[in-house]
Amino acid sequence: MTKLDAGQIKALKATLKARPRPDLKKTFALIRSFDDRTLLAAIAPAKKRSAKRKGDPLVRELEQTLKPIMGPAQEKADLLIEHIAKKHRRKLSFEPKGLADAARQLRTRFSDDQISAGAKSLMTHLSKLYGDRETVV
Repeated sequence: MTKLDAGQIKALKATLKARPRPDLKKTFALIRSFDDRTLLAAIAPAKKRSAKRKGDPLVRELEQTLKPIMGPAQEKADLLIEHIAKKHRRKLSFEPKGLADAARQLRTRFSDDQISAGAKSLMTHLSKLYGDRETVV
C-alpha cells in the first residue's frame, strides 16, 4: 500500500470531514465496488429537459393548409402574401423567409382569422386553376 501525501489528506478531510465513521465506511465500500464512470453518473445532476416549444398555432395551421403545394416554405409564403394582397386590395411589400416570417409580418396588418382564411382561399383558387391537371387540395 502506498501512503497518501499531504495534498491528498487535505482534500479528503475537506470533502469528508463532517461525515460519521459508518457513513465513510459504506462510501468507501461503494467506491471500491463500482467503476468511476458509474459513480460519476450517479452523482451528476439530472439533465434538465427543455420544454419543447409548441410553436405558433397560426403557423402550424398555415403549414397544414398549404401542405399540398409542392415547394419550399418561402414560395408558399410568397404565394400567400401575394394572394392576401390581391384579396384585400392592398400593396404588401413583404419578403418573408418562410411561413413563420410571413405570419409575423402579416399579423401587423391582418388578424389571425383573416390570414388563415386567406390561406384557405389561396388553396381554393389554386384548385380552380389547376384542378384537372394537378391535385392541389
